[in-house]
Amino acid sequence: MSFLLPTRCSEENMAAKGSTGERVVTEQNLGFIDVVFSWSIDDIFNDNLYKDQVEKIPDSFESMEQYFGSYLLPLLDETRAEMCSSMELIDRAPYAEVTNLNEGKPHGKLLFNVNVDFWRNRFSDRGKEPYKTLPGDILIISDCKPETASDLRRVGRTWSFALITNTQRGEDDDDDNSSSTSFKVKALEDFTSKYWMHKSLFVVYLINVNSNRRIWNALHKHKHKHKQENLKIIKEVLHARSSVEESCSLCSREIDGAGNQIFPASLLSQLNEPQKNAVLACLNKIQCKHKSHVELIWGPPGTGKTKTVSVLLFTLLGMKYRTLSCSPTNIAIIEVASRVLKLVKEAKRTFSVADDQVCSLGNILVFDSKERHKVDYEIQEIFLDYRVKSLTECFGPLGWYHCFTSMITFLEDCVSQFHIFLENESIKAREKRSDCKKATHKSFLEYARERFTSTALPLRRCVSILYTHIPEVYFQEHTFQDFETLFGLLDSFETSLFHDYVVSKDVEELFSHSKDDKLLPQNFSHASRLLCSVGGRCLSVMKALRDSLSELKLPSVTNKDSIIEFCFQNALLFFSTASGSYKLFKVEIKPLNVLVIDEAAQLKECESAIPLQLPGIAHSVLVGDEWQLPAVVQCNVSNEAGFGRSLFQRLSTLGYSKHLLNIQYRMHPSICRFPNARFYDSQILDAAVVKHKSYERHYLPWPMFGPYSFLNVPGRDEVDDVGHSRRNMVEVAVVLGLVRILFKAWDGSRDLSVGIISPYAAQVVAIQEKLSRKYNKFDGFAVKVKSDDGFQGGEEDIMIISTVRSNTSGAIGFLSNSQRTNFALTRARHSLWILGDGRTLSKSGSVWEELVHDAKARHCFFNADENKELAVAILDVMKEFDQLDDLLNQDSVLFKNARWKVLFSDDFRKSFGKLKSVQTKKLVLNLLLKLSTGWRPKKRNVNLFCESSSMVLKQFKVESLYIVCSVDVVKELRYTQVLKVWDLLPLEDIGTLVKRLDSFFKMYTDDFVGHCNEKYLEGDLEVPKIWTTSYDIVRFKTLSHDESNNSSTGNVLDGRCYLENSKVSESLLLMKFYSLSSGVVNHLLSYPAGRELELPFEVTDQELEIILFQRSSFILGRSGTGKTTVLTMKMFKKEQLFQLATEGFDEANTNTSNEVFRANRTMDVVGGTEANELRQLFVTVSPKLCYAVKHHILQLKRCVEY
Repeated sequence: MSFLLPTRCSEENMAAKGSTGERVVTEQNLGFIDVVFSWSIDDIFNDNLYKDQVEKIPDSFESMEQYFGSYLLPLLDETRAEMCSSMELIDRAPYAEVTNLNEGKPHGKLLFNVNVDFWRNRFSDRGKEPYKTLPGDILIISDCKPETASDLRRVGRTWSFALITNTQRGEDDDDDNSSSTSFKVKALEDFTSKYWMHKSLFVVYLINVNSNRRIWNALHKHKHKHKQENLKIIKEVLHARSSVEESCSLCSREIDGAGNQIFPASLLSQLNEPQKNAVLACLNKIQCKHKSHVELIWGPPGTGKTKTVSVLLFTLLGMKYRTLSCSPTNIAIIEVASRVLKLVKEAKRTFSVADDQVCSLGNILVFDSKERHKVDYEIQEIFLDYRVKSLTECFGPLGWYHCFTSMITFLEDCVSQFHIFLENESIKAREKRSDCKKATHKSFLEYARERFTSTALPLRRCVSILYTHIPEVYFQEHTFQDFETLFGLLDSFETSLFHDYVVSKDVEELFSHSKDDKLLPQNFSHASRLLCSVGGRCLSVMKALRDSLSELKLPSVTNKDSIIEFCFQNALLFFSTASGSYKLFKVEIKPLNVLVIDEAAQLKECESAIPLQLPGIAHSVLVGDEWQLPAVVQCNVSNEAGFGRSLFQRLSTLGYSKHLLNIQYRMHPSICRFPNARFYDSQILDAAVVKHKSYERHYLPWPMFGPYSFLNVPGRDEVDDVGHSRRNMVEVAVVLGLVRILFKAWDGSRDLSVGIISPYAAQVVAIQEKLSRKYNKFDGFAVKVKSDDGFQGGEEDIMIISTVRSNTSGAIGFLSNSQRTNFALTRARHSLWILGDGRTLSKSGSVWEELVHDAKARHCFFNADENKELAVAILDVMKEFDQLDDLLNQDSVLFKNARWKVLFSDDFRKSFGKLKSVQTKKLVLNLLLKLSTGWRPKKRNVNLFCESSSMVLKQFKVESLYIVCSVDVVKELRYTQVLKVWDLLPLEDIGTLVKRLDSFFKMYTDDFVGHCNEKYLEGDLEVPKIWTTSYDIVRFKTLSHDESNNSSTGNVLDGRCYLENSKVSESLLLMKFYSLSSGVVNHLLSYPAGRELELPFEVTDQELEIILFQRSSFILGRSGTGKTTVLTMKMFKKEQLFQLATEGFDEANTNTSNEVFRANRTMDVVGGTEANELRQLFVTVSPKLCYAVKHHILQLKRCVEY
């Protein structure tokens, strides 16, 4: 495969060479690092660098070349995107100053030894592990510490890429948080030249490319015939296959039904029927020697996928298959490895399987670096690093041979050693001029006890190391049994030696004469005889073991690589990440037989190509769920090409059969209900244990805090300080409030684990910082805060999901990813509480829209501020972060329970938003809150009177501004007075507003105005008056004949037409402009000079939903309910969307509206040709109403065109 590669040349060099800046490169003449090093800063920031070359990755492939070649360019573009992301945050990147730099060996290869002072910014990436230098790190070496990528472009700047190839850390340096200050790099140019030598240099970390480089190499392995290529599995998965091709006719009869014989009987009871069938099916296919097989196990959340995999691996271990188990993440590796380790230890204790199927821990090897994991002590014994360290100790000068010899010497010659000890003690006493006769010495028994203790301790450790870390097959037949016998004899000897009835003189005589208790004098006690017997057998076993171990070819302690090779050669079951499995290409081991990939749906297919090509792999089992976490892909071009797709997902698409695990044991049925229906076609069954009444937990009062709840949170999402993630501080406050309430209610009778999950890293960090370590000191009450990826494989009693996104447009970004949504929804055992803005999510056009509607239908939708403590928390955080504008809503936490329903005009919201002083905003809100309770000032006259109508307006002073409001009447179940807030403005502008409003009010009937002006008092409070709906309170008055003739419409409109026209005018003028992206709004509502047009539109949520609805609608409503308004706005909106679609309005710098996209897609083809104009038909039985609607649409269009 060949592709165009941008060269990293300056403009001068390009001009001199006459180059176009591109050259054709093939995989033969450039390696991965060469391509990466060839990029310039502009290349790295160019999102279209490979756009024209990257092609969609197909579902089926015609050849190996097409298969491997399809992933090369997307891999490069993904690497470029990762580097771009790091360079955007280069000011926060770990960096150090170079203290020494010299050429490394071999010379002439651009290898350099680098020493730095110390690393800064190691802990700057919050929420992640501190930076640690590792091979594969790409650094920038520069003569300055860049604050932005632009700093590297400046004239005179010197910089270059470098790749760390080796780090130098002390052998005893076990500090997981340490970072090497000495390392070797491969550079792009010669740092020893005069151009570099006399400058202060800095190194800045960008990314680690080890995984991508290994993928690149794996994609090229088929080109190197001498590399022991293994393409058996790859050939099987190139394209779809029939059911006949999936099975082997030659061996299907031979092994049919034989699975139960090879399957450990004791494990059958631990698996349900689907789990057992899946394991047996895989074992049957693995035994086939005629062709390669790929089996898929589909494990939805809570169905025991990890348990199924661990039983499969344990069985393969017992059958002596050489197996590699891979996962995309270290977390998944540890989970499965710990399960297998537990099964092995249980088998050893209970002997529940045949002796030849009981394996030692030395057969299991996890060879990803332990320092990257936070693991328990028990599991560390199967990690390569720990094993190598233990065996190095055991094979060393003070290792197993020394320990055996010391104990044998003690048992055979303890008396003579005691007398030497006494002589030495006497000499020491004489040297100190002490009275030897008065000097006291230890008895033989005391001496023997001390010697045994000091000798037995290292001996036990060495025997334990040999027993644990070396497979039993490496030893002679009875060696393992002798190890166990020796442990028992040492314990018995110690017990006898420290027995209270043992006499020192008898013990000395025992050690002096014989180890045969039959030859001892008759007067010896039973304890002494037992000590003699045990010592004799112990001596015999130890000599036999020492001779047996001496015959083995154990690796040299001086050669660490030989010990590493020894561990690999003798293991049967290997655990590693898919990327980490690349190490097996470099180690000489016996060929593998089986590959099992756990969490296979999270692994990019190109990455799975690494283990699939390992020598000997003949069968593969893929275990996963394509509806769970997908692979992370940063590059949009690569993502659209399908670079993140897994092999599991592709094979599922091609129709490969899957073994479904369909019984879930994790979630309360209420939690499982939605994801089961939405993602699994209701195929998942609830196990009896989760359906039982005892599985319910009443942590907090139901129904709001039941097993499944959506808590509607009014908030505002914002970009974090870095600009790469989002957070919602109101949701943070609600999370903290929930944890606080839970802790108060927790009685400590049973452990309680709370998980808090959010897809946004900034939200995770914000919650972690607020929680700090407040609850860490309480045993039994655990709180974990992580992102989606951090909770992989995890489950908690209570899960709280913070969705973060809250805006008027319904934009939710990558939150719309269905797989990540399903993952988050399926982590809880007993209670799942989802925090989110229901209005935003219900407009997102994603799975979240379905979830909100489902929660409402199930009566599981609650407003978070219904809880008093949460309401206070919401209000406090809005004040703290100046989000008071969000409280200007009749349903906000501030006004929803007020006596007076408060309606806010768009003008008021705009004026309030322009206030710069937070204190002034608080004063305004406090006054409005007082007014909503019924308070009215007594001593001040606040009334404003209109000229043309009797409507009374009121003005309330706040500092130098005035709130202007009036009483209105709305019809819901009954007619009710409401408080309508018109604007917040200085005194000099009040007259203009009154005149404007008076022109509206003069169209109101006297009866309606009279109802508005009525007052009803309860003590000192003025409260809203309420009327029944038995009669209508008519808002608009009819027009007389004379008024009709004098109207602007002349004789065209009669009084009824004027009335209908007035209703439409009033409704349109009181509407709030509906939701569009900021770019569209600015485009539509601006004069040429940039001044905003004033179109004070206002619609209800229900009307807005109808206006935005894209399909055919049937609108039912009584007279005066706004049907005409809705139809008018729908027509006007269609016209706007059509203009945007046909004119190709560019929203590159804004959040693209879903409506515009759909409009563009709809308007592209009309009758098979491109539409030049939009034709809309409005039909009504009233010609006057039709004229009124047309008149106002034309007015709106002229306003926009102007």
